[in-house]
Amino acid sequence: MAKNKKIGQGINALISPESTVDMKQNDILISKISPNPNQPRKIFDDKSLKQLAQSIEEKGLITPITVKNEGNKYIIIAGERRFRAHQLLKRKKIPAYILESDSNKDLMYMALIENIQREDLNAIEQARAYQHLKDNLDTSITEIAKTIGKSRPAVSNTLRLLQLPPEIQDSILAGEINEGQARVILQKNTTQGRIALWKRILREKMSVRKIEASVSKQSKWQKQLEDIQNKISRVIGVKVTVKKSKKTGKGYLKIYFDSKTWDRVLESLGVLTSWESDK
Repeated sequence: MAKNKKIGQGINALISPESTVDMKQNDILISKISPNPNQPRKIFDDKSLKQLAQSIEEKGLITPITVKNEGNKYIIIAGERRFRAHQLLKRKKIPAYILESDSNKDLMYMALIENIQREDLNAIEQARAYQHLKDNLDTSITEIAKTIGKSRPAVSNTLRLLQLPPEIQDSILAGEINEGQARVILQKNTTQGRIALWKRILREKMSVRKIEASVSKQSKWQKQLEDIQNKISRVIGVKVTVKKSKKTGKGYLKIYFDSKTWDRVLESLGVLTSWESDK
């Protein structure tokens, strides 16, 4: 698909006279409009919508919504909050730009880009929009970054949030934790570790700096334990683990052996000699 060079500048650039997409404006019936199924935004704050509705009631709609014609229906490309506000006001019609294009792919791309560029779009909503672009529009991370005016690492880091367990993603969507806190959680290598840290963040209301300090301290401590494990393992010739009990908070050493390695383990620990001398 040939990308419109103006797409990174937002929907207004795309519907300008120089655009390859045809556009006309009209007042259309609310009843004929449907939300875009590819809308990245999944959460609409009720209080914010009521404030927007009040503003529209007092000052009118400054910017029309943008829709795509689908037979005798219309699909929202941009402006679902404005559409919902009009529903709250029980308006029958709403001003709208009506886009017509031969390429559904182009229109889907525009819808996602318009929403991604909103500064208040949730990090998980952004990540899912990027993923949709990759999976459904065969778009590379480099292309996404260039199109929306962000760096490639920024897009990649946002996509990484989708590696978090579903409950943590839902927590980000709900505004319980922010993107910075979520990025630190990703430093944990296991699902169990990520969930445990997430619960601690919620419980202790930890800031990003405090979480980073905690993770760094734990990582340093874990590395020391691994060094101890490796040294002991080399000495006695079998696998060992050094862990801390979650119940008691005390540490313990676990040695793995079988009938073939039993004597070697005892000899390495200096136990075999003292045991034989006592017989």
